[in-house]
Amino acid sequence: MSQQQTGLLHGADGISYDFPASTENVEIFIAGIHGFLAERALGGLAFDIELLAREALVNAVQHGSRCDASKLVSASLRLEGAALVLTVRDQGAGWDWRNMPIATPDPARESGRGLIIIRKYADSFAYNDSGNALTITKRVPSEDTNMTTPQDGTVRLAMEPRVSAQDVPALREVFRARIQEGARQLHLDFSRVESLDSMGIGLLVATHNSLAKQGGALVLSEVRKDIHQLLTLMRLDKHFSITPAPGSPAQGDTVQAG
Repeated sequence: MSQQQTGLLHGADGISYDFPASTENVEIFIAGIHGFLAERALGGLAFDIELLAREALVNAVQHGSRCDASKLVSASLRLEGAALVLTVRDQGAGWDWRNMPIATPDPARESGRGLIIIRKYADSFAYNDSGNALTITKRVPSEDTNMTTPQDGTVRLAMEPRVSAQDVPALREVFRARIQEGARQLHLDFSRVESLDSMGIGLLVATHNSLAKQGGALVLSEVRKDIHQLLTLMRLDKHFSITPAPGSPAQGDTVQAG
């Protein structure tokens, strides 16, 4: 279908689409997202942006508009500086977002996960006062000069001093983009890392799993003593390579919990 047939509009800095509230129209905007990101070499963000867009669009169609095709849903994705901004608005009455649930729903429930997904994958999000328009922001990872271009499938990255919850979203995008570009071994220089929390550990495990599925590996080198001890206590040295910095316990040494 042509741009005129679908109603999908392309601008210099984004795309927009006003459509009758039906789920089949969601796919047109999703296809537009992939094209827009590909044109700007932002394919590494495609999974997250599609996931966020689907949650917002389906909610606008099914809950905001109640699948009433006489009502319009308006969606746009714009590149604003170093961030992608997704906006979805419907013509429904809105909802009381100020009392939105925070807890993860019961695993047995078939619904109720949309807001959790948005919280996890967006860098920020906000509703308008009435609750019928949602704006989601996703940072575009900056090009890191400490990364080498994969030639033999190996990417090397000098990590910053902190690998914790607030750093995980940006790091996740960098790791995912490099894997999608062909990296099979991700070598992380931990010599400067001073802080690592459970969210950071979760990111390392997820990255290892992604690489392992493609026959690759995660490698941590120059890991300082306290962080090496933490990773060893979590038995992560059994899953990926962790090389201690000079003066840290050697791999295979017994580390006593204090």
